[in-house]
Amino acid sequence: MRTVRVLVVAGTAGLLALAPGVAAAAPGGCQAFGANVSTLAQALGSQFGATASGVASSAPGAFPTLVVRPEQARFCGTG
Repeated sequence: MRTVRVLVVAGTAGLLALAPGVAAAAPGGCQAFGANVSTLAQALGSQFGATASGVASSAPGAFPTLVVRPEQARFCGTG
């Protein structure tokens, strides 16, 4: 189970790296977080949803803990 979680997180991080211009947009408030999610969803389409679903189903609370909170901290300066 841990191996699956590590692979899913690594895959999600890889997808986040693929979205053009996202890394350059990191400074900013929580609006930047929403813009990042929107950009990822539009750029990656169903791949974004499939990856999010994979992370969410890997363990209880996995998606907020492994994806949302770190990205909010990055874009919103929280955490």
